[in-house]
Amino acid sequence: MARGKKSGLMACAGAAACLLVLATGCGSSGGGKSAEPTPSASKDDGKKERAAAGRDALAAYRGMWDVQVEAYSSGSMKNAKLRDYTTGDAAAMIIETFTYYNANGLAFKGGPDTAPKVSAIDVASSVHTATIEDCVDMTGVLVQRSSGKPIARAKEGDRHPWTVEATTAKDGKGGWRITDYTIDKDRAC
Repeated sequence: MARGKKSGLMACAGAAACLLVLATGCGSSGGGKSAEPTPSASKDDGKKERAAAGRDALAAYRGMWDVQVEAYSSGSMKNAKLRDYTTGDAAAMIIETFTYYNANGLAFKGGPDTAPKVSAIDVASSVHTATIEDCVDMTGVLVQRSSGKPIARAKEGDRHPWTVEATTAKDGKGGWRITDYTIDKDRAC
């Protein structure tokens, strides 16, 4: 008797599954096209938006470095387009470093080696944010302005991990700006 109940339940379950398949196939009225985007299409759109935002955040980061290299090499912030790439604490730290270098006769010769990667990005909020991780190699970059000779530093003092924060204005408009960065001076990379 238990075997008969079990096979009867299985037959009912199979019939219910068939009805469900038929019911979902019959409700379409758009010539075979679904009225709503498929979940995979929505996921792809989000990936594309995050990828584009990541590229823009990295462009701001590279622009920040271009401004620093130009200013620290020339000893002048006159033509530096710092506001195009930075704001807040990041801009303040660059100006502070520039002032220190000039006061101590230091300059850049060339620029550091960088290999930035976006480690986190949020484009769902009205203000888009990104975190960029990098290992900045300053080997041979910092020199005495008068002689052009590199500053003698410990080898491990030339390569450090950087964590950089970037943001946009409201609704992702106005472009990306680097807002803050930290240098892990206790660790070489």
